[in-house]
Amino acid sequence: MNPVWQAIAIFLIRHRIVILLILALLTSLMWWNRGTEISHKLNEVIPMADEEMQSYLRFKEEFGEDGNIMVVGVEGDFTRLDLFNGIYDLVEKLKTVKGVDDVLGLTHILNLELDQENESFSLSPLVKQKPTQQKELDSLMQIMQDLPFYSGLLTDDDGKTTLLAISITDSMLNSDQKTVVYDRITVHTDRFEKEFKVPLRYAGMPVIRVNVHKTISVELVLFLGIALAVLALTLLFFFRSLYTVIFPILVVLVVIIWTLGFLGLFGFKISLVTGVIPPLVTVISIPNCVYLITKYHIEYRLSRKKIKALSMVIEKIGVVTIMTNATTAVGLGVLAFTNVQPLKEFGIIAGLSVISAFFISLILIPVMFSFLPPPTNRQTRHLDRRTLSFGINLIDKLVRENRPAIYVVSILLAATSIYGMLKILPIAYVVDDIPKNSQLIKDMRYMEERYNGVLPFEIVIDTKRKNGVQRLSNLRKIDELQDSLDTYPELSRSVSATDFTKFLRQAFMGGDSAQYKLPTRGEFNIIRSYLVNTPITEERVAKNLTDSLFQKTRVTATVRDIGSMKMDILLDSLRTTVAKIFDSERYQVTITGTTPIFIRGNKYLINNLLTSLAIAFVVIAFIMGLLFRSFRMVVISLVPNILPLIMVAGLMGFFQIPLKPSTALIFGVAFGIAVDDSIHFLARYRLARKAGDDVRQAVSNSYRDTGISMIYTSIILFLGFITFTFSSFGGTQALGLLTSLTLGIAMFSNLILLPALLISFDRN
Repeated sequence: MNPVWQAIAIFLIRHRIVILLILALLTSLMWWNRGTEISHKLNEVIPMADEEMQSYLRFKEEFGEDGNIMVVGVEGDFTRLDLFNGIYDLVEKLKTVKGVDDVLGLTHILNLELDQENESFSLSPLVKQKPTQQKELDSLMQIMQDLPFYSGLLTDDDGKTTLLAISITDSMLNSDQKTVVYDRITVHTDRFEKEFKVPLRYAGMPVIRVNVHKTISVELVLFLGIALAVLALTLLFFFRSLYTVIFPILVVLVVIIWTLGFLGLFGFKISLVTGVIPPLVTVISIPNCVYLITKYHIEYRLSRKKIKALSMVIEKIGVVTIMTNATTAVGLGVLAFTNVQPLKEFGIIAGLSVISAFFISLILIPVMFSFLPPPTNRQTRHLDRRTLSFGINLIDKLVRENRPAIYVVSILLAATSIYGMLKILPIAYVVDDIPKNSQLIKDMRYMEERYNGVLPFEIVIDTKRKNGVQRLSNLRKIDELQDSLDTYPELSRSVSATDFTKFLRQAFMGGDSAQYKLPTRGEFNIIRSYLVNTPITEERVAKNLTDSLFQKTRVTATVRDIGSMKMDILLDSLRTTVAKIFDSERYQVTITGTTPIFIRGNKYLINNLLTSLAIAFVVIAFIMGLLFRSFRMVVISLVPNILPLIMVAGLMGFFQIPLKPSTALIFGVAFGIAVDDSIHFLARYRLARKAGDDVRQAVSNSYRDTGISMIYTSIILFLGFITFTFSSFGGTQALGLLTSLTLGIAMFSNLILLPALLISFDRN
């Protein structure tokens, strides 16, 4: 035996009480430093050095947050006096909510009027007080219809809904206070909905963020509970002993505490990505315990000496467990070397958690069982299950006698899967992770149908000269751009400084809606002189539509959640349109906003995940090379684990499951875990070969010694990851389903294809 592992085994058993105390102390420190704060930031995916990210940050610095508008749609006849006045009161109440900057609604729109005496414009509320009669409201509604500036912004074309645009304070939006603000708002809106019996629709980025925040908080605890319950029942079914349930669960709980401790020590927050780690390490930690307990029962049957059996477990399983945990840690930890912050955090914490799981399980399982009585015949009876033994013997016979058929089937599956892979489309949506049947999705789709979109979309035009926005020639170009934007069904009606200039002309011409158009040069000069005398303009309008130097202006709109592929087509088309209107030497036009940045972030995620998978593949191959010192054995061990990845990718193509961050993540996770079975089988195979067994006999002995453990751990992993499908997030559901499927296929691949390859190609 390896003298190093023999010494480790003796040390662990002799100093078990001291080791337990040290582990308890370290675990207490981890609990004390645990990180439980939830992340509130969205756009951390793209590196800060990225050019488009820099443009977006400049936009926010100059114009403010674009994703802070919460939209509430009121579905009903808002021209009815009681409902109109109810909306008026609702807006007044919402304005008093702490964390709400402003509320724009049909009942509180501003109107521009000409002040001839002071040669200026006045900007004042159209509805100065609630109307008391229907006739008075009808008159107001007629005036509103004569204000094209608001057309398509606050009411839909059919007049069935009206919008309330609620601006959330930026500092609240980027903290856990956003849920408090949201709840304060919904207290008033819920009362309104009950009083007037009209449905309200909620949309916008704040609504999405609050939904995600609340779900993360609930699911972190819920998932752990479900995963622990499923794993405990599975262990009880396999081993029929409370000891073999309690101590693996104890290992898992300690590992979870360490995971939270790592989050706290590194100062990381729990995000949609890192929130998956605790249930993930819960599932991954159990196989270590299963291999150790199964090996302990096998060794005890051979020697009938408890301490010797536990020592043999550490000696024989130690190095193999190191390798299996190393490959899993590589599959997850390689993400730490990406330039995407959420993936970097996931890789660091997941990698460290897997390494911790190895040491904790290797310490706790042998030490805790050393205090217990020796296993009874009832507790080791699982080793004699006739069904498993019959199945393993059947597989052994199949591999020895039907290898050509195994290779043909494997090649056909690989070829078919590769064909399916070609059908995979890289599509991601802003609301990908939210359940399709949720009320939020229904509300967003309803609002998209009525207003063409609710997600932020911005175009920034830099005239490259001070006061360039005030030049009529530039306003005409912006107007031409907006006319082009109106032809895109994916975009809502846009608003810019040009629209405000048209509004000014309408007011200058006496309020006639037919005069809502750009002024002539002479009119423009007069309007500018009047505008200078209007002190409220800069505060109310210019701050929102231009920068302080009037050099840059924004064209703001909203867009449908059309997915990354269609969004790319839309952006390419818009860039072509922009190039035709604006000379690139005289103007700098940037398409930005939360939505385009989100789509770009998804590309970064997918590219980094695929790159990390390639790196993980190389590193794991290197680890296998160190273990077996044979290039042939490395190839033999990797082929059975690549096939499941290809097959799952093929199924994604055939069933039109898109490639997005959540589905791309499963390949690295599953590959790192699936290789574990290969290592266990090959380690036992190598021992048999060193003992003098020929290839066939070594394979048969490896089946008998590791087959049951491989089946147990594969089933446990399958059931553990299946619990992820209970998630409310589509991405987490996909991660659970596809990883379970991959590991299920990998079990059969390692039990059938791997031994077949050994018999055919291992001649040394």
